[in-house]
Amino acid sequence: MPTIKEIADATGRGKSTVSRAVKELGLREDGHAKPDGARGALIIDAEGASLLADYLTKNVENKPGATTGTDDRTEGNTAAAPSVDIDAIVSVYKERIDDLKAQIETLHAQLAAKDAQIHELATALDHAQDAAKEAQDETRRSHDRVLLMASAGVWERLTGFKGLLESGE
Repeated sequence: MPTIKEIADATGRGKSTVSRAVKELGLREDGHAKPDGARGALIIDAEGASLLADYLTKNVENKPGATTGTDDRTEGNTAAAPSVDIDAIVSVYKERIDDLKAQIETLHAQLAAKDAQIHELATALDHAQDAAKEAQDETRRSHDRVLLMASAGVWERLTGFKGLLESGE
């Protein structure tokens, strides 16, 4: 992860300009810039570096007299504008893209695991519903037998409910 000095060198801006941009963009508050290293140098993550590079290069392009890679001296302008290191900016964006691809792969793996869990839970739910339906049917049959026995006459009660109970009961 780059430091403020590395970003300043890559964009052709001064360290104070990059520090001001970090403050203006609120990168410390968002967690993209954290003090680290032996002397507490500000380390900026890939997304923060991408935001900074974008911000700083747009500011260079929008300033009057700034150059985007053409030679101003051919137009009679001798003011030296900071040079923009396109390769450094592209590398920052590529690093961010690689980070995002890794996140996407992780999310795909998590999604596949969740799909498998959902499938297992759906199967378990189907089995539980089948068991509940069987229990409900058995309860209904038992209830019907109890009602039949309760409505039996004296003769059926004396003979032991022959014909009312299933065999073996």
